[in-house]
Amino acid sequence: MVNATGTLQLVLQPRGSRKDKGEENFKHSIVRGIRLRDIAAELGPDLAALTALYPDGVGRFWGSTPTSQVNNYKARALRDRRVGDEVLFYAEKAFIARARILHLMHNPAAAKWIWGAAEDGQTWEHMVALGDIERLKRPIPAAPILHQLGLGVPLRSITLVGPAEYGALAPMLAEAGILPRRPASITTPPRTLNGKRLFKALERLADACRRDDEDPAARRLPLTVLWHIGQIAIAQGRPAEPPHPGSRLESILQQYGAEPSSDLRTSGLWEVVSRGELWEVDPSAFHAGRASGTRAVGEVSLTPAATALFGDSETRGRAVAVLSTALPDDIDRAKFLAEVGLAGYDSAAGVLDDEETVRPEPGDQGPARRRKVSIDRIIRSSAVAEKVKRLHRHRCQVCDIRLVTRRGFYSEAAHIRGLGRPHEGLDQIDNMLCLCPNHHVQFDGFAIFVDNDLVVRWTADGKKIGKLRLHAEHPIGRENLRHHRRFCGRAD
Repeated sequence: MVNATGTLQLVLQPRGSRKDKGEENFKHSIVRGIRLRDIAAELGPDLAALTALYPDGVGRFWGSTPTSQVNNYKARALRDRRVGDEVLFYAEKAFIARARILHLMHNPAAAKWIWGAAEDGQTWEHMVALGDIERLKRPIPAAPILHQLGLGVPLRSITLVGPAEYGALAPMLAEAGILPRRPASITTPPRTLNGKRLFKALERLADACRRDDEDPAARRLPLTVLWHIGQIAIAQGRPAEPPHPGSRLESILQQYGAEPSSDLRTSGLWEVVSRGELWEVDPSAFHAGRASGTRAVGEVSLTPAATALFGDSETRGRAVAVLSTALPDDIDRAKFLAEVGLAGYDSAAGVLDDEETVRPEPGDQGPARRRKVSIDRIIRSSAVAEKVKRLHRHRCQVCDIRLVTRRGFYSEAAHIRGLGRPHEGLDQIDNMLCLCPNHHVQFDGFAIFVDNDLVVRWTADGKKIGKLRLHAEHPIGRENLRHHRRFCGRAD
């Protein structure tokens, strides 16, 4: 027979008895859910992925205690279950609910926070993050299904049913009222998603949006992707801070003139989006950028593999550079990036800490007054900056121009890797260039970059401008140049 479930697997999951607090824990961590900000510290590196999966900030979790065995039912299930697999919850000799696995993690600290510890001190540390729970209209007697699989009643251990067994079981499940759901039309690809494949997917998406700019989805998709990436950046930088209501995806789409209500599947861009490198699409199982209680707005959410890659700030920087080329011309890029949590990603200087920026003082309304202010090109070590300019005799390392003023010559010391967020560069000589004002602006705005052979090139087309002029006493940090290239959208 045809395997109706494709590569989908089925996880049979005992809920636990009342004595084990199974029913209580089910209501606590799945039905009501856990606020991510309450356990941000315990989630650690899993927080970024979970924030993207649960934009409303409430996760649904279940866990299993470890086993010392290596090939029993429990060990095989914990080892071989995958993102996208179905979970059937078992209680009192019946199946009572189902969900889909969104994320897998091993996290004793989070498990202990959510469920405490067993009498033997073990925690339910082998955790799954689940999509929306579907309570079955009536409990389905488990005995016929378990006997078909050669299992006894009651079900005593988490058990994994492979794709072939699941396919053979499909008629019985359907007769019992459990229609096996096919894998989501867009699922995590079978091959491991790496940086190269990630950026090929982003470039295809950006190219398609520029090409079909009259398609409503061409406006919505870059905004949606950048919003998801921004949520990852926010989670890493300020994990305990609740999101501002105006920063929700539907608010952003509405503010920037996108059409959140249209069906992405009717778009001419669906073929590009549906290749599956980046996305999961299944509004019934994934939160996918919607507010609690409303229909899916973005209709897409990043796969856990893509989310993990975007946990790196340089990867985010390169992604912002690629996707920004697809943003409509009427959007203020810097303003939009700041609103979605990506402030500083459009500038090599980055965003300085609050204490380094000037805020308006009371009574500043009215005609402008002259005041001393700090700007985002602040030089923290004037001695290092002056040394760089003195070594090059104020000649720009790109164009060799030396600006003459009434009192001498003028040049600017530019940080290669900015001092502000997200770059967090160091204020030292190997992180500086001596530039004229024009090339400083272009370098800070990622219009030009320096390649691995120290050739200065235009970001837009890669054409050569000239060789970066060097000085024996002025070392150039190659890793700093590489960081800058990544934020220009370059591969190396």
